[in-house]
Amino acid sequence: MPQGDLEIRAPLATELADLAALLATQLREHGNELADTEIGAAARGMFHRPQRGQFLIACEGGRLVGFAALSFLWTLEHGGRNAWLDELYVLPERRGHGIGEALLHAALEAARAAGALAIDLEIETGHERAASLYQRNGFAPLRRTRWARALTPHPATAETRAFRALAGGCFCGTQRYRIEAPPIGVGHCHCHMCRRATGAPFVTWATVPSAAFAVTGGTPAELRSSPEACRTFCAACGTALTFRLLAQPSWVDVTVGSLDDPQAVHPREHIWTSSQLAWLHLDDDLPRYPRNER
Repeated sequence: MPQGDLEIRAPLATELADLAALLATQLREHGNELADTEIGAAARGMFHRPQRGQFLIACEGGRLVGFAALSFLWTLEHGGRNAWLDELYVLPERRGHGIGEALLHAALEAARAAGALAIDLEIETGHERAASLYQRNGFAPLRRTRWARALTPHPATAETRAFRALAGGCFCGTQRYRIEAPPIGVGHCHCHMCRRATGAPFVTWATVPSAAFAVTGGTPAELRSSPEACRTFCAACGTALTFRLLAQPSWVDVTVGSLDDPQAVHPREHIWTSSQLAWLHLDDDLPRYPRNER
């Protein structure tokens, strides 16, 4: 959405590090003490799973000058899908030039496009300029106080904070690999291509940075399962090992079943449930998505 020299758009993968740094700056201004590594991991978790939320960035002459972050949730109060405006930030020296309002308008449109019925936000005491921005754009204050409580991390979260390298390989032992960074997501995929490629009703994948994944033994065979993707497997025993989207070379999906310790990671979602087998019934409370919009 160009506006003079201003452009509001979704970020590219190559811009994620700069966006995470700006996000950390914003959170520090509000007294948030999360470590930069945790902020970066949270940003990557949203960027690579758009069903969780969406980033919008403001650029002037190619320079990142602001951003908005929407999180999606389901609320009874609004009767269904809702958006939470998690953050809206503009560099101090660029405030007062309409950038915040342009970001807000783009966030409202993004929320509508995602099917949100309402959008909520919070404003800290003393931020009159922000309050004026939201009031001008149709927001109204609620007669309530927001409360929060930090929770002890669930094992699935704790595994990220205290990560130990993972290793795995094929059934016959010819192929071996090692993973040196925690997965950004672990999910059950029900798509028909994964089903046909493995002969299983569904496949559980762990998504990890490509730079943290290394083959330590053997040379996996490759299969171009579609024009967009490449899979690897052991040519000797047939074990499925990895999946890569060619348009996203920074990430690789690894079959959790090929890990030496599959219980070291925890599934967090079901994807491509639009292709799930009708006779397959899984009694868990993980979120389910008809597609995977990575």
